[in-house]
Amino acid sequence: MPSLFFYFFAATLILASLCVVLARNPLYNVLALVVAIFSLSSLFVLLQAFFVGMILLLVYAGAVLVFFIFVVMCLNLTAISLTFVEQRRFKTLGYLSSILFAFSFFFATQSFLDAQLFATSSIRGTIETVGQILFTDYLLPFELTSLLLLIALFGIVSLAQGALNTGKEEGQS
Repeated sequence: MPSLFFYFFAATLILASLCVVLARNPLYNVLALVVAIFSLSSLFVLLQAFFVGMILLLVYAGAVLVFFIFVVMCLNLTAISLTFVEQRRFKTLGYLSSILFAFSFFFATQSFLDAQLFATSSIRGTIETVGQILFTDYLLPFELTSLLLLIALFGIVSLAQGALNTGKEEGQS
């Protein structure tokens, strides 16, 4: 029975991901991304990585994508017409990305098949094991990520203050 759910959520993830890439309306792209993230979260839960699955669902589908929908609806985006050269450039980039995806899919499948040969690990997706690994093996990347987020926060505040000061100067003249 779990394999039936796995195939259902895997097929849903693939179809929703294709809709994210192929849909013309930005709102449909974001809504398809919500479905894709829900399916991915379900796959993590089926793999007994409960913490990762729930965080993915709560943070991305619950907060970030709702913000994306809000931004897309506020921007009221319209269709952009591209020249022939730009269309050819985007098609070339699309083909190169497809080739890169095919190679990465092949290598991911190979590593998955190689991992099936080894014994199952006792590590499960609980908060305790994720925290243990995060603060021992991956402490430096975790701290560097927090430093990067702090720098991004300072940049956002600086940009917001610059825009606020520009708006005040235009109002005074």
